[in-house]
Amino acid sequence: MKSLARHIAMRGTSSQNVMVRIATAAVAVSIAVVIITLSVIYGFKEQIMTLLSGTVSDITIASPYAERQPEQYPIYDNSSLLDIITSTDNIAHTERYAMRSCVIRGEKGAVGIALKGVGTEANTSLFAERLESGSLPRIEASRRKEILLSQSVASKIGVSANSRVELLLLDGDTPSRELFKVCGIYRSALGETGAELAITDIRNVQKLNNWEPSQITGYACTLYDAEMSEQSADILNLRLMREYEGEESIAAVSSHDRHADIFGWLETHDVNATVILTIMLIVAIFNMATALLILVLERTRMVGILKSLGMQNSTIRRIFTYRAAQIIAVGIVIGNILALTLLLVQKYLHLIKLDESGYFLSEVPVSLGAGWIVATDILFATIIIAVMYLATAIIGRIKVAEAIKYN
Repeated sequence: MKSLARHIAMRGTSSQNVMVRIATAAVAVSIAVVIITLSVIYGFKEQIMTLLSGTVSDITIASPYAERQPEQYPIYDNSSLLDIITSTDNIAHTERYAMRSCVIRGEKGAVGIALKGVGTEANTSLFAERLESGSLPRIEASRRKEILLSQSVASKIGVSANSRVELLLLDGDTPSRELFKVCGIYRSALGETGAELAITDIRNVQKLNNWEPSQITGYACTLYDAEMSEQSADILNLRLMREYEGEESIAAVSSHDRHADIFGWLETHDVNATVILTIMLIVAIFNMATALLILVLERTRMVGILKSLGMQNSTIRRIFTYRAAQIIAVGIVIGNILALTLLLVQKYLHLIKLDESGYFLSEVPVSLGAGWIVATDILFATIIIAVMYLATAIIGRIKVAEAIKYN
């Protein structure tokens, strides 16, 4: 069977060779487009998940009422609660945080901010990477009244690194104010979403809230697998109900629930990927079917001879399907080389840029993984070969007497 398929490949007419090249090119372009599309979509998801994880954490454990008025609903930092959290599967890192809603005033005006206090265990690498000027707040033995602002907030109130700002607080009917130094300016990871977040020493927020040193807003958790944030939050909530004996009302909330709009936007990319995959499959199948039909029709005499010698239709169909598989394999290899070359160029040279205000990223992201690329190749090849085998049903319609006379 293989030798006959090779014979068909080597003894093709000019029209056959042209169609084989077209079919090979169609498969190559189709698989290249699919791999590039999936790589960019996976890259978007990974990068956005990283930004969310570094900004708002994958899971927060706090009072369910703390979202709107964090200064009024503290919980106590205690070892029993921390043990429940850290012993839960998929939890990679846990840190304390304290929140305060307030108004910050500078030279040009005032805006509302969400002041987040962090401790020495906090992972501030994302803020360090996106630091535009100045430095991160120093969390040392002596408390410093330093604050890290987003570029958006800083420009609205007209301040820069090392400027002095005023925090306006309203506790009941008694307004108060505190002076802070702007230690640095960072570029918001999610555009205007989350731009109101300001970072400082956790002790500053505890003092502003008139809390004890053991009182915090809650815990922020980073997960090993951020895509499992909803499932991990559900597991944590079950464990808290069963095992936690504190008097406070505490709940775990996933980043997916807190930022459903962003995750909804990401899910639309899955729809786009499905549409592109379907279109590319149709293009490849159409061209391969055309090439296969030409191969069969121009080998009608050979088909008739094989039938006269007693060869079954199913065997002859497998011969032509094997030839189609050879064309598909060559196309997939070329398509992989083309796609990987373009993706590696983008990954290391960053040629294609994006509007960060609209896409959250400054360049087209690339994600490469041998597992999903190989799986895509196998799926693509399997579907096309299966359709090509169905297309060879035309062989059953070829009659021996007419085929032998065919020239």
